[in-house]
Amino acid sequence: QAAKARAGCLRAALPAPPGRGPPRAPRPRGDRPSAPRGRGVRARRTRRAKCLRDRPRVRGPLRRAPPPESPAPPSRRRPRRTGGRGLTSAGAEELPPPLGHRMPNFLAVGGVSIALRPHDLIRRLHAPSSHDGHHHHHHAAGIWCLPHRRSTKQPVGKQAVKKLADYVDEMILHQEKSHMSLALGVCEHDCGYVGTAAAGVKEVEQRSACEISQDVHKQLAIVLGMIRDLSGAGAQPRARMPSEEVIELLEQLIDADIPVQLLSLLSVLEFEARTDVMNMCCALLMPGVPWQIEKQVVEYLRGHPQVAKVLVDGYASEDTALHYGVVLRSCARHAELASAFLTSGLVFELVRSARHPSIDISSDAFYTLRMMLLEHKDLSAPWLERNYSDFFSSYNTLLQSGDYISQRQAQKLLTDMLLDKVFGKVMLEYVSSEQNLQIHMILLKDRSKVMQVGAFQVFKIFVANPAKPAAVQKILYRNREKLVAVLGSLSTAKPEDEKLCQELRVVADRLNALPPPGASPTNSKLAL
Repeated sequence: QAAKARAGCLRAALPAPPGRGPPRAPRPRGDRPSAPRGRGVRARRTRRAKCLRDRPRVRGPLRRAPPPESPAPPSRRRPRRTGGRGLTSAGAEELPPPLGHRMPNFLAVGGVSIALRPHDLIRRLHAPSSHDGHHHHHHAAGIWCLPHRRSTKQPVGKQAVKKLADYVDEMILHQEKSHMSLALGVCEHDCGYVGTAAAGVKEVEQRSACEISQDVHKQLAIVLGMIRDLSGAGAQPRARMPSEEVIELLEQLIDADIPVQLLSLLSVLEFEARTDVMNMCCALLMPGVPWQIEKQVVEYLRGHPQVAKVLVDGYASEDTALHYGVVLRSCARHAELASAFLTSGLVFELVRSARHPSIDISSDAFYTLRMMLLEHKDLSAPWLERNYSDFFSSYNTLLQSGDYISQRQAQKLLTDMLLDKVFGKVMLEYVSSEQNLQIHMILLKDRSKVMQVGAFQVFKIFVANPAKPAAVQKILYRNREKLVAVLGSLSTAKPEDEKLCQELRVVADRLNALPPPGASPTNSKLAL
């Protein structure tokens, strides 16, 4: 009221604006007319009712007040500081409240990281209270920070490699025990009695070997998934740098010698585990793997020359022959490994495996032999020139085996080699032998037309050779009439093949024009 009175005096002292009269003097408080009381009370009630009506209502039961015995939550407002850090106005150091009021006690003790506010992460927290019975004797009163728990869990790949190494050692131990029990059984049989304990031990070992095989299958699935991420088609996967985890995984695999040991123990594993071992080795040798890893794997396998022996000897068992064959063909894709295989002399063992009575094993061995000889021709051609007699003395037995599948596959591989320019020296030496000519002349009289056509593809090289030895020319001259008749029957058997019919006519004309032995041969060549 005094302020209003002063304001009125000021307005009275100001000059009056133009066009208006002098300002009115403030009316005393007692002279002001008062409004009726009912009108003012009604207006206040109306405004209050409107506010209550417009206020949002809380549906549901009302919250109950906390029980009186429960402690009230501490205030989050920080105390005012007057001195140094952490000091109150009284000068004593103030410690933050225990962590149990704001989060579970085990978080403060165990040291696991959770989502907290930034100022909570950087605060210095007091040691756990005495009600943490497990840890209060380790921490005295002092200041400590919220610890960050470092993960001690190893990567999955490292754990898998470590478990695989343990399983390999265990399988080697079981294999040694089985050999000892087998020798013990033989001794007991020779002595005239058989122990029942040996049979029980054998069953226990077999059951445990099955369990180990299942564990190997699980761990190999993890390793194989990490290796397959590196492989792919084209040049993009090679340009991609492998991750450190994968490189470390492969280094651990090689340092532990797991691939070679698993290949040597392939007969002990179950079918699923065998397939995983095969896939792991093929994935390591796949062309899409980065060159750093490929070089490391190739050097590792070259440092283990016994691997090729294990792979070739695996054709003796029907259970492992196909798995070993796939791994051997994966090795044949690399020139370094193919050269080492040819130098080792295991090609002759592979030729003997091609004569296996099982069709599956024989076909797989032929497929592997084909890759070894035709995948890297610049390596196999010089090797065949140096080992011509040993190789073809063993290879010709496949052409004379009497088995249709073996003869046909051997015939096809021989044709592909002799008609290739890289094997030119080998071809000239082969067609200069009368024993080889007799083999293919016999195949020309086979009951199968397919076999006859295949034999003709090699026979025409003997006829087209301008520098025939005397023995070869003598055989051709004596049998020219019969040979021309056989070639004529082939032309009538396949009249739709124009190229074959033309070659048959040219070879027949050359046979009819053969000079007797001792005369100078013509220098004309057959267009092959």
